[in-house]
Amino acid sequence: MLERIWRARRDQRGFTLIELIMVLVILGILLALALPAYLGTRRKAYLAEADQNLQEMKTQAWLYYVERGTFTGVSGTIQPPAATANWSFAWGTCDGTTSCTMSATGQGPVAGASVTLVLSNTGSATVTSSGF
Repeated sequence: MLERIWRARRDQRGFTLIELIMVLVILGILLALALPAYLGTRRKAYLAEADQNLQEMKTQAWLYYVERGTFTGVSGTIQPPAATANWSFAWGTCDGTTSCTMSATGQGPVAGASVTLVLSNTGSATVTSSGF
C-alpha cells in the first residue's frame, strides 16, 4: 500500500518553488522595464489633449485679432473649450495688440500640471508646460 502511494507521488508533475520564484523574478524585471515607457506614453497623451484644445483657442484668438486688430475682448467674446476629465481651459491676459495668453490647468490624474500658450501679434506661439 505504501509503495503505491510513493509511486503515485513520484508520478505527479509540478513546479518547484525555485521555478516559481524565477518566473516571478523575470516578470518583475519585465514590469520594471515596461512601466517607464507606459508612463511616458501616458504623459504624452495628456499633454496632447491639452495642446489640441489650446491650439483651437489659439486659432480662434488669431482670427479675432485678424478681424479686429487687437486681442482686447477675446476672453469676453470667445468661450474656452469645455473642461475635460483631465484639463480645464481659460483665457489669460488678452489685452492690446501684443499678445494673448491661454492656459490649461490639470485636474484629476494630472492635478498640479499646467500648460500655457502665448500667442503674439505676429502669429507665433510659445507653449510651456509645468508640473509633469
